[in-house]
Amino acid sequence: MATRLSSSILGLPRNQRGNVLMIAAFAMMPMAFGTGMVVDYSQAARLQTKMNAIADAAALSAVTTSSMKKTAAEARAQALNVFKTQTSGLKNLIFDPNTQLTVTVTDQVGASSNRTAVVTYSARSSNIFGSVLRMPSIAIGGTSESSATQAPNIDFYLLIDTSPSMAIPATKTGIAAMINATKSQGGGVGCAFACHQTETSSSDPGGTKKVGGKYVDNYYIAKTTLNLTLRMDLVQKAVVNLTDTATETSTNTGAAYRFAISQFDVAYNAVQKTPTNSTNAKTAASKLTMLTVCRNNQVTCGVNNNDQDTDFTTAFDGSLADMPLIPGNGTNQSGDKPQAMLFLITDGMRDENRSGRKLGPIPTSQCDTIKARGIRIAVLYTEYLYESANDSWSITNVRNPYLSSPEKISPALSKCASPGLFYQVTSDDDISAALAKLFQKAIASAHLTK
Repeated sequence: MATRLSSSILGLPRNQRGNVLMIAAFAMMPMAFGTGMVVDYSQAARLQTKMNAIADAAALSAVTTSSMKKTAAEARAQALNVFKTQTSGLKNLIFDPNTQLTVTVTDQVGASSNRTAVVTYSARSSNIFGSVLRMPSIAIGGTSESSATQAPNIDFYLLIDTSPSMAIPATKTGIAAMINATKSQGGGVGCAFACHQTETSSSDPGGTKKVGGKYVDNYYIAKTTLNLTLRMDLVQKAVVNLTDTATETSTNTGAAYRFAISQFDVAYNAVQKTPTNSTNAKTAASKLTMLTVCRNNQVTCGVNNNDQDTDFTTAFDGSLADMPLIPGNGTNQSGDKPQAMLFLITDGMRDENRSGRKLGPIPTSQCDTIKARGIRIAVLYTEYLYESANDSWSITNVRNPYLSSPEKISPALSKCASPGLFYQVTSDDDISAALAKLFQKAIASAHLTK
């Protein structure tokens, strides 16, 4: 037995089957290390992916529509809160937000407010096989950046022509009906305008119909006998609708839009002098009224002004007095003010007394003065119609010099308007749609130029 045991012991070095266990044991050691590394690095990668998504959410939270109404400091605080809240409780995360998280929110102020938010973090992922690998954690980190442009806040100053020529029927059919109903006026050619006279009599030579023994004015005929919609009716409706458009647009852009409303004819009248919200502006728009005159050639009874009832000089002077000397950039930064824009709605025919009668295109020098302040001008031209100047005086003094080709009215209005902010409508056109389009063009241009 002793001999067999001795032989067995002496034979171990030559037995290759025993070496398999040793080789397998040594081979498993790097495999174990490799498996541990795969597990820990996979965990770190998943954790970094989660935190990168949280960083994206935090950066985006600073530039949402609602956040753009806040200051940069408030937006930064919001982004910090988003990141801290969403990373709290993540497993295997080693992270101190007080020292390993940086959030910057920067606003660049110009014609519009540009905001950039940057979120940068560093952290470590706790390893499962840390004791085996002698590496307790793996470093992770990332940066997310987002940016947005805030549409500027704008105060719109609406300047609306309420002179008698804006009382023309809104459609070609209506114009023809008005002319036909008033053919006893103006040498039998009729009048297209529904002028509103306050004084009529049984002997008024301009009368066409008696009511209670007195001839009535053209406005009465248009509204009662013919039941016509006038251009001014559509303008007033368009202004009311514009306030709704502004409210809807504000919801989408996050910008604040306010309105001041004035009307002009022989004088300037601020219906809503101070810019106000859309709800109040809608109420103010309902108060717009056409100019009433005493009788032909007399805006005031006993005072002959030759129907010079469209005073653009006074209108622009009034607007200049009501609008800011220095408008703001329209951001939400402390101390800033809204941008300012003049919206002119008119048929463009000037008729005023400035050392004699001034008839024809508008005076554009005052437009230049307004634009020099940094105030843009949008013009909605409700075309002064060639066929409306049909009596002998109007043909000589209005149609031939200003409405015959090439007409002189629209070029002056286009020159008055800021680039891209001139829009023209004529009979049967949708004035509400036109004004809404001009409004959208106006706020779009506000992103590009002050």
